[in-house]
Amino acid sequence: MEMLYWAAEYGKVLGGYVFLMFVWPMVVFGRHLKRKTGMYRFGFCVTAQIVLVNTAVLIPGLFHILNRKLIVFLFYGAFVWGLCMEGEWFRSLARSIRRIESVFRFNGFRPGRWIRGLVWDLWWRHGNGLLVYPAFGAVVMLGMAYFSYGAFQVGSYGGGDLYTHHAWIYGLMEGRIFADGIYPEAMHCFVYCLNALFGIRVDSILLFLQNIHITVFFVSAYFLMRQVFAWRYTPIFVLALFVTLDVVSADEIYGMYRLQMTLPLEFGLHTQFLCALYLLRYLKGEGGETVRGRRVRYRRSEDLFLLASSVAASVAVHYYTTIMAVVMCASFAAFSLKRLFSKRYLAPVMTAAVCGFAVAAMPMAGAFASGIPFNYSITWALNAMDGSETRELDEKLEEEKAGEEGSSGNEAAGEDGGYPIEKSEAGNWQEKVTAVYEKGYKALYGQRTGLVLLLTAVSVMLCLSGRRNPDRLPGTVCRGYPPAILLSFFYILLYAAPFMGLPEVISDSRFCSTGHMMILAVMMIPIDALIAAAVSVWGERFLFHLLSFLAPAGIYAAVILTGNYHGYLFYEMTRCRQAVAVTNRIIEEFPAGSFVVVAPTDELYPVSPYGWHEELLSFVRNSENGEYFLPTQHIFIYVEKKPFRYSQAHFFTGPSWLAEEKYQDIYWDKYSKKYPEKGSSQAPEVDASQISVEAAQTAMEELDKGWRAYTRLDRRTALESKAYGWCRRFAERYPMALKVYYEDEDFVCYYLEQEPGEEPYNLGME
Repeated sequence: MEMLYWAAEYGKVLGGYVFLMFVWPMVVFGRHLKRKTGMYRFGFCVTAQIVLVNTAVLIPGLFHILNRKLIVFLFYGAFVWGLCMEGEWFRSLARSIRRIESVFRFNGFRPGRWIRGLVWDLWWRHGNGLLVYPAFGAVVMLGMAYFSYGAFQVGSYGGGDLYTHHAWIYGLMEGRIFADGIYPEAMHCFVYCLNALFGIRVDSILLFLQNIHITVFFVSAYFLMRQVFAWRYTPIFVLALFVTLDVVSADEIYGMYRLQMTLPLEFGLHTQFLCALYLLRYLKGEGGETVRGRRVRYRRSEDLFLLASSVAASVAVHYYTTIMAVVMCASFAAFSLKRLFSKRYLAPVMTAAVCGFAVAAMPMAGAFASGIPFNYSITWALNAMDGSETRELDEKLEEEKAGEEGSSGNEAAGEDGGYPIEKSEAGNWQEKVTAVYEKGYKALYGQRTGLVLLLTAVSVMLCLSGRRNPDRLPGTVCRGYPPAILLSFFYILLYAAPFMGLPEVISDSRFCSTGHMMILAVMMIPIDALIAAAVSVWGERFLFHLLSFLAPAGIYAAVILTGNYHGYLFYEMTRCRQAVAVTNRIIEEFPAGSFVVVAPTDELYPVSPYGWHEELLSFVRNSENGEYFLPTQHIFIYVEKKPFRYSQAHFFTGPSWLAEEKYQDIYWDKYSKKYPEKGSSQAPEVDASQISVEAAQTAMEELDKGWRAYTRLDRRTALESKAYGWCRRFAERYPMALKVYYEDEDFVCYYLEQEPGEEPYNLGME
């Protein structure tokens, strides 16, 4: 039953997401989109729609008129108007449905003949290229399964940062924008609209939204790589490697882990690809329209609008996505500088970028003018740019390595040639180059560094040879490669920047997922050039398409057989699975406002809109007084019989066809130095302790540390032991009152019902 519940919640989020992100703009802006390409429609929906939702929520919030009724009126009203006035897409769909219905009503209908006719029609339209779609779809579906698996296994979103974003969304539900200071709120606005329009629980949206939205990340990357590679299947090869090949660096595991969670940065990662895509298309002159009959001073193109829209979306979602977009755009623009800085192109590009930034920044500027300060995370990001935290962590790792090696003469450099932190800051160019190699390529790719550098060198040589013969092979197929190579180098450079004395522009491995994809793209360049050369000689034979169609399956089999298949990821465990299930059951079974849940702070966020929450720490402290009352009709007390180590990296387990259990040691060997009080575990095992009478004797003065009392295992164990002891004593005083709502060997939920209008139970147990 629990899996059915999560499947239903996933279906709700999926349906709401598809409607709000794609169906709504396709209907409301049907007249504008009806003659556009699929790439244009996709870009419009995943950028302009995000900006529109952000603006539709924040502008009313500035005037203190934001509420659910207004959002329902705006979005459903516009949708109905679109169906009536602008619904070209809807009418086309209705005509298609009627045609299909007429076919099935025909007495002589033969399913086999109809399917063959449909396939033939598609083949006539797309030719051999039709095989691209199922190959790409299979890769994306595997990626969705991989990044969604943990949400179903754990049932609770996987990081403490999400509580902050959860609280900000509740602020929007109360009509307050920027509840904790000015911060890009496009993701929060999108989640708020899903809740307002469909009534989906916020915690369910935060659990599943990114698992669905990851498809937009893949499609955006595919569209950009289609501009890089000559063979249309090569981007699919890159994505197949991305969702199957394992990573060997703890930071890359962390980057992959973040792709599972509905965080602002990950929600906007696709905008970096689209910013570079539409800038490149504009500079290449693709998809543009010029005014006929007269000479125009500046080149006009619909790609400019999508460029502005992508910039606006990146700014509205997260400032790091904007920085990443700048890095990507710089990589692609570097090889078109002459055209970019010409009079015809520079002014439109700058105007599009400025307009996009202004549209996204306008609500934030209005909030700042009204007296709302910036959120503290802005200051954190600026302080993190000095890279001191990254260098300190690396220094700890170097000291541990030196301690293991003893006095073997490798104090200055370990087996892998690790460079001491003091020397990497010295400043001469030889040491900087060494830092790029040791702290960049080798730190991220280990034993694969040689292969990565070899294929990069081959790709560079192909590009250089192509410049000598731009109109012949390999020049005709190498024109898109240089930006991808430069971007892969920028990725390594940004990662190694703290060890070169440079600012850490993008901190905490947040660029790793995108950068890793670009490294894989560079590794595919020689294969793409080889296939493109074969196609130019023999033509696009069906055999090439068939082999390319089967290649993703071959990649999947090869990485498994060679022992390089990826591992299961993890969540930072903040709620035990039993508590998640019990909370969901309580919300479903009991009327809103009629119950209180006594539990650690982590239950506050899912419970808040439906009932009351009492801190376990407050409960234990107040229960030691003579009088203590909770006036609600239903009281639920959560007790962990085996208190778990808070925020431990809990790695998933599952079928071997989806992933392997191999990342725990790689990840924790590094991050245990950064988070020594946390821990790691491989499911089904959990790093936990045991409640006891001895732990219950701990003085309250040692535990009364607020929320931090739950984050240390010894304090959490003491609190849970005290709570369990209270329940046993209360049951002795009132044998028929306290009941067990749920219990297993790790967790128990006690239930106390109080009759309305009568004196509530005195919970004080002196």
